[in-house]
Amino acid sequence: MKKILSSAIILLFVITMQQTMADNGPEHECTSWIIFSDLTKNNTNILHKNRDALARDIMVNLSPKTSRRKWISMGNSTHRFAMAMNASGLAAIMNSGEKCINFCYDRTKKNTSIIVQQIMESCDTAAQAVAELQKIIRNGEYSHGNQSGSIFLFCDTREGYVCEMTAKDISTVRYDKGYTVRANIWLNPNMQQLARSELKKYLNSANRMYMAATLLNKALDENKQITLPDIFTASRHHQMPAEAADKRSVCFKYTNSTSSFEIDRQYPDVLSTAHCTIGHPLHTLYVPIPVCVEKVHPAMVNGDWSKAAWARFDKVGLKDIPAEWIKFEKDQLAKYVAAKNEARKLLDQGKRTEAVKLINDAAAEIWDKTAGLLKLNINK
Repeated sequence: MKKILSSAIILLFVITMQQTMADNGPEHECTSWIIFSDLTKNNTNILHKNRDALARDIMVNLSPKTSRRKWISMGNSTHRFAMAMNASGLAAIMNSGEKCINFCYDRTKKNTSIIVQQIMESCDTAAQAVAELQKIIRNGEYSHGNQSGSIFLFCDTREGYVCEMTAKDISTVRYDKGYTVRANIWLNPNMQQLARSELKKYLNSANRMYMAATLLNKALDENKQITLPDIFTASRHHQMPAEAADKRSVCFKYTNSTSSFEIDRQYPDVLSTAHCTIGHPLHTLYVPIPVCVEKVHPAMVNGDWSKAAWARFDKVGLKDIPAEWIKFEKDQLAKYVAAKNEARKLLDQGKRTEAVKLINDAAAEIWDKTAGLLKLNINK
């Protein structure tokens, strides 16, 4: 009887998940972009990712002291490296690619999270990351985990790459100016012949890329540059025009976190910063996490920050973030930028230790104030 009941529960879960997927589209999707310094106008390159996945236990991860390179990453308990950046100024993320031929589903091989970790530990530049990824493909070590391929995006202080891949094929395009957006469809040369995506999934990704590009272009039209608040706004966009083929926008009910990796081209090991929402971006605030961070707020690593965001989401769903939260977020970002400016002056004078302390102190103060606004009420 217990076995029958257990089987029935499992069957019900599978049916429910299938219905959810059929009604709302696949949950493992992301929208990402690279923006270069000619558009940020502040000598930084930015790699951004809206992560869409079922996981809700979102957390920040810091490199152990034994790591070959210092890094920070965002993920969950099973995929700790959904997006990451190291002290060399190399940032890396992965989007799911298209349903394809030449896929590999083999749990004994390296999944995408493990690959990002390997790159964070072993590479200093985007070009080195591409070479590492190509070697992984040549050696037959990669598995995405389903019938899809992947899209890896890398960026450093000088350039960025978009790598679209199956388990046997890889196509790489280099960028060093402007911006480029990717969702979950392939745009690189020679990849369409390998794709087998359904029309709805293709249009879903096309819609999200169009919406992200529209919002970034709006910022350029209005101010001739793209700022972090512009990116934050784009990452929270959750409505689509009436004529859109699919109503799923950049931000959806499966968007579990975001990261804007701001790579400082002058002092990447101190001033580069991950601006993150730890949880659904409509129900929490962006906080700065410098790559030189020494420790973070406990709620960022134990899942409590994310739990609070999802508790609010479960009450009100896809609803615009409160205006007073946005003002607070902008005010805190302004304070962090001011601290970075002061730290840069210290670095110009060779005072790295003082600069690192200043940046860490500024970030910690923002975390505490943000936790108070979000009513986390967690003892440190």
